Amino acid sequence: HPLRTAMGCASSKRSDDVIHPQKETPYNPAATKPVENAPWGPSAPSAPPMMSAPVYPPIPVYPPPHGEQVLYPAIPSGGGDGGRYVDPNALPSAYEAALMHAAVAGTSSVRRIMLVDPINAVGWLGEPRTRTGVADYTYKREITHTGDLIDAPTGDRIGKIHDVTPHRADPRQGLRLSGPNVFGKYKTVDGPEVTLGTFELDARKLTVTGTAVSVAVRLVYTAPCVHDAHIFAMGNGWADQFTIAHLDGYLKFSTTPNVASGAWNNRVEVCSGIRDEDFEPGKEYTIVAVLDEEGQMRVYVDGELRAQGDGLAALDEFETSPTRKEAWCGRFMRPDTSMPVRAGILSVEVFDGALDDATVRAEYSVREVYKNVG
Repeated sequence: HPLRTAMGCASSKRSDDVIHPQKETPYNPAATKPVENAPWGPSAPSAPPMMSAPVYPPIPVYPPPHGEQVLYPAIPSGGGDGGRYVDPNALPSAYEAALMHAAVAGTSSVRRIMLVDPINAVGWLGEPRTRTGVADYTYKREITHTGDLIDAPTGDRIGKIHDVTPHRADPRQGLRLSGPNVFGKYKTVDGPEVTLGTFELDARKLTVTGTAVSVAVRLVYTAPCVHDAHIFAMGNGWADQFTIAHLDGYLKFSTTPNVASGAWNNRVEVCSGIRDEDFEPGKEYTIVAVLDEEGQMRVYVDGELRAQGDGLAALDEFETSPTRKEAWCGRFMRPDTSMPVRAGILSVEVFDGALDDATVRAEYSVREVYKNVG
């Protein structure tokens, strides 16, 4: 069965594709006002300081693993509760937490295994942790861990925020992965340096029971999309990839089988048919990508099915691994072929299993999404 893609989008399974990233258009400080006291631009220090006084006593948010107690100082935000993104005294009950991680209504075989809420469940570190000489595929660089992503029902850390200045995210724009509060420097394969912010998700928490997996991302675009902007990417190197990205002028969903089944040499994709320029800056979108147990692929935008294809099912045979070694928002496994995601993230959900059409329409339609944001 040939791989079906939307008209105007080409499908690629070659391993020798050459990717040519485009240099990001500089931001205009007058048009995009930075958070107060947030260093940015060419003169920004490699590890930005926390915002200035007033100084609040540290707030314990949750007991991290290995006996280490992380404290998140309150961050001045012009009022309110400062940096208390998760109130330990207001966490859901065990019953509520069980409901949040139970099977999705209408799809009893589907279970949500991760919910990233960078608006309400973030802990910014009092002292950013900078590591140098981090191996990133083709070169080494500096990386600064500035905050943690927290699972609100359990209080567990589910990911790290890299190279983003601590600040209170605007619920109308999400936590931005590019722009004035982002300072991570990456050198691309073609030479130009780009500035990225990223979420590194805890891949250990993304284990699935079979081939089927679904990912739903809610985001607000803040500038025109560019080629090689990876919204979500997880995998085992070139194998077991599950990627949502802007490629060749379109929003696409791609995947690969495990090493034994050819990995990147058997890469398959479906194209949404929506051009990059059709995503409007300032507008909220929900993107859902589904890989079912048979290896077939579907991609939705705002609850509407935009493309589907045989995917891995088009191969004579295939296998996938239930675990992945890495998972990112804002970059590919190769940061040297990653361009800035010009958007703010409102939420990321990962499901063990394949969401069905009815559930996507009901839960991620343009009518239902974002009504509770803010």
